[in-house]
Amino acid sequence: MKPVKDQQEIFLSGAVYTRQAVELAAAVFEGRCAVLVAEAPGGLKVFVTGGPGAAGEFANEALNQQCRLDLHPVNSRIASIIATKALLSAAGEQPGKRVKK
Repeated sequence: MKPVKDQQEIFLSGAVYTRQAVELAAAVFEGRCAVLVAEAPGGLKVFVTGGPGAAGEFANEALNQQCRLDLHPVNSRIASIIATKALLSAAGEQPGKRVKK
């Protein structure tokens, strides 16, 4: 791979980051800068072409995405409950009470 002007390389450990989180972060950065993800021993190498802080911003977004993925199994039940209550409230019903027709 030829070095590209303003290209920064970062290594993301496989012990912390999944490929899915890194690809989600790359999707967020689509249009702002070019991101290339490559397999590396023990993790992923990411090549970010953009401004001087693009690699750091990308690493932050990758961490945000990984946290979301890690917390999803824990928070999905409560999110479902909140969504159900919101839909019932919008329909004019209260949980546990029947509306007379």
